Amino acid sequence: MEIRPLEELRAVDDLSLAFHPSGLGGRMRPEDATEFQQRQIADCDLAEGVAAGTRDSFERLRTVFAYGVLCYDVYTMVSDQALLIYEQALRDRFMEWCSGTTSFLGRAFRPSRDGAAVAAE
Repeated sequence: MEIRPLEELRAVDDLSLAFHPSGLGGRMRPEDATEFQQRQIADCDLAEGVAAGTRDSFERLRTVFAYGVLCYDVYTMVSDQALLIYEQALRDRFMEWCSGTTSFLGRAFRPSRDGAAVAAE
């Protein structure tokens, strides 16, 4: 890994300046690109019932998204991570629906009337 100076790490990635809200093309000024990208996700709020862990993960992702102006590759990482957060939300809801517990049975077992696993006939 190449160790880069702080000034280089603070420099705007030129690829990030290509996003333009007008759709007409051209490059944005770094200040405008920074504001534009933050506004893209500023009003993306989660529903009240979203679990705290998922909410925390989403907020971290929203924070990191703003740094895409400095490193264009961050947008790809955020996109990939967003899918994992979506899965986390589904997992949270599934466990809530199951009252916090699930049973997985192999083909050799079936659930009994009281919920215990018994050998299949």
